[in-house]
Amino acid sequence: MQAVIVVGTAGSGKTTFTANFSSWLASRIPLKVCPVNLDPGASSLPYDPSYDVRELVDVSRLMREEGLGPNGAMVRAAELMVELSEGIVSSLLSLNCEYLIIDTPGQMEIFAFRPTGRSLCERLSSGLRLLSVYLGDYDPSREVEDLLSSALLAKILELKLGVKVIPLLNKSDLWEGKNAERVWGAVMRGEALRIEGGSTYTDALSELLRAVSSFRSPIRVIAISAKYGRGFEEVFDAMNEVWCSCGDLT
Repeated sequence: MQAVIVVGTAGSGKTTFTANFSSWLASRIPLKVCPVNLDPGASSLPYDPSYDVRELVDVSRLMREEGLGPNGAMVRAAELMVELSEGIVSSLLSLNCEYLIIDTPGQMEIFAFRPTGRSLCERLSSGLRLLSVYLGDYDPSREVEDLLSSALLAKILELKLGVKVIPLLNKSDLWEGKNAERVWGAVMRGEALRIEGGSTYTDALSELLRAVSSFRSPIRVIAISAKYGRGFEEVFDAMNEVWCSCGDLT
């Protein structure tokens, strides 16, 4: 069994990617592909999950039963998922599936920067081959600092979760020909960027990114459109390279 943890900032397209990549993969390989929901706060899903954590932990229910606000209920849900992680992972490993595409909370920090993600990844790694994809939502109108910040989050994610991360630059259908993929690819490799009018903040962030990049081997960034399925073939190739000891993701 192989599994892909889908992580990214709010609004980056994680759930759309989970739904459409699962369908795309199932149509191209003679193996069973199962979408999984690990977002206890999801109100609705565009896919039918083979496993849904909301059956155990549901944010709306926690708000009603424990008198919590939305953020407090998400934090409480994350705590409960850690407590129940052994059972959650056991349920996932018992699924009759060859590929798991695992959707995570919209608030990335709930999964990536609390014990939830690390606990689940450690347990999953003991029973299957695991990697993560990080969805960056790039808007060409943003400052370069925002692009650098997204790249930095992807590298930190590798360190926090302890698994290989494939960075995906989503919403390529909105770029209008701008070559953000090349820029972010350079950033992920820790290369110096010449930014016209760059501030001291930009320079400092670039230096920090190069330092973080030294902890893991560089990997290429892949431009995709989760909505239209663009780049999915390249994502699948990158997954196989990660799972193959002879693979080269540079």
